[in-house]
Amino acid sequence: MPLRKHNDEKQQQAITDDAWEVFVAFIRHKADRVSRARRIVFRRIFERHDHFRADDLALDLMKGKDRVSRGTIYRTLALMVEANLVREVRDSDTHIHYEHVFGHDQHEHLICNMCGQFIEFRDWDISARVLDICAETGFRPTGHRVTVFGACKECLEAKAAEKDDAAGSA
Repeated sequence: MPLRKHNDEKQQQAITDDAWEVFVAFIRHKADRVSRARRIVFRRIFERHDHFRADDLALDLMKGKDRVSRGTIYRTLALMVEANLVREVRDSDTHIHYEHVFGHDQHEHLICNMCGQFIEFRDWDISARVLDICAETGFRPTGHRVTVFGACKECLEAKAAEKDDAAGSA
């Protein structure tokens, strides 16, 4: 089960509403516009519970009644990252994926190099160790990300099955 999805729909809506208030305040502080298009992009991002690419979001929002321009999507994503409502996660191919983080605990990622699956995990010891290292070195952190690249269980099992099949037919 993913770490990201809240079980309660009312809880999810409350987090989204709180995040919207934070985003509106952030936009106004920057003397920028709060627009219907930005609200649509924001809402669509908070409806997602995956690690998406900007192009995936753009494809989704360039059709239907809630159409939004690609430029608005990219600018809104950048603002949401700057406001710490969304964070970027790079895969092993250096593609940028996004996830909304407002209302979610700190978590880390395992990314499968074979199928591209993102697996989220929490480990308070890692977070504590990062803070210890910062304190030891006099470094003031603003956040951290741990991403481990490798092969997921399913891909390893599929690869082993392929080897078994090849050995059996030889």
